[in-house]
Amino acid sequence: MKKSAVIFLLIGMLFTIGCKKENSSQKQIKSTVQDNTNTKNTHGVTKITEESIIKFNEDTYDFKDIKRGQEVSHVFKFTNVGKRPLLISEVRPSCGCTTPKYTKEPVYPGKKGEITVTFDSSNFEGEVLKTIAVSGNFETKVIKFQAKVN
Repeated sequence: MKKSAVIFLLIGMLFTIGCKKENSSQKQIKSTVQDNTNTKNTHGVTKITEESIIKFNEDTYDFKDIKRGQEVSHVFKFTNVGKRPLLISEVRPSCGCTTPKYTKEPVYPGKKGEITVTFDSSNFEGEVLKTIAVSGNFETKVIKFQAKVN
């Protein structure tokens, strides 16, 4: 009995010696994951308890009348009204006529960020309605703009 306990102890020590030490980034990620996954939903699956919440000042914008071939831009401003830092992972326009630029660093609770969309009207005429899906560590949101291209 003692022999097997000693062998088990030696194997455990060898395993511990062979493991690499966590660097500070790994520790921070591990801590964040533990903080964000501290409860289980009704199916027994771990879930995020206090996610980030993105709230736009406006989620639609009307450029009104613009000339064909004109490039127009608008800034959609948002606030993180959640309890965790907000991080945008993707801003996906509905077509290649729209180019987004957005806040890439974390937006902490209560702080603001922005998404600038530039629309190239070269290939359009008449009423135009475009959507942009905004994804990250929050519920995906859709922002929209419209224009009348003459």
